[in-house]
Amino acid sequence: MSLAPIERIRSTSATQRRIENMQKLIKELANHEMLADEIAWFLKFSPSGARKYIRDLREAGVIELARYVEGTATYLGKAVYQITPDPERVKAFLAAIVQPKREAPAARRERPSLREQNMAGSGRHFHILADDTHYAIRVNRTPVMRDPLVAALFGDGPAHKAEAA
Repeated sequence: MSLAPIERIRSTSATQRRIENMQKLIKELANHEMLADEIAWFLKFSPSGARKYIRDLREAGVIELARYVEGTATYLGKAVYQITPDPERVKAFLAAIVQPKREAPAARRERPSLREQNMAGSGRHFHILADDTHYAIRVNRTPVMRDPLVAALFGDGPAHKAEAA
């Protein structure tokens, strides 16, 4: 069996918690078979969250479907999963998902805030005191136009009447 699914699991395991959950589940399945609902309860997930783990582990060849229980003529029943009988496959998977320890991130250098960046780029600086009223400041100098539909319904508005006079 190819190791390609193992690499896919490793590349999609974004968090250490996901890796730990997979390791816990594999250890538990090594002891006994489990229903999909039992896996969800064991991982403290919803059934859909547990299905994602089951799908990834099945694609990697680590667990397999053992049998169905409580089935009927039209319903297969509940799936029971077991660990694969190939211990080398399990060892290879566990070795592949272990993430190397990351080094501490480099110290972040101080960056000016967005407000400081915007003010530095425009060449204008203003100081607003704590008790000042905040007003919107228009950077764009184009005249304000009334929406044509609003103008058709309600007229040109007071700004246009003052300009016309």
